[in-house]
Amino acid sequence: MEAGRTVFGPSLAGVAGRRAGSLPGYNYSAALRSSGLTWNAATLDRWLTAPQRTVPGTKMPFAGIPDPARRKQVVDYLLTLR
Repeated sequence: MEAGRTVFGPSLAGVAGRRAGSLPGYNYSAALRSSGLTWNAATLDRWLTAPQRTVPGTKMPFAGIPDPARRKQVVDYLLTLR
């Protein structure tokens, strides 16, 4: 969640409004870099529902969050990160 710090994945600070696969310093999959997604409530919800279905070929090892209420909590939180 810290700006400029990547560990297992890219920093999520400032994710709202950022083009998917565009944060410098992280090795994204070609699929995510070319997905054309920009992160907002709708695209984050789709991604967190099923990353592999949203962007086939992504290397994100995450099955998704099936519960819509929990997913909304995560999306709402991500949108607050600056």
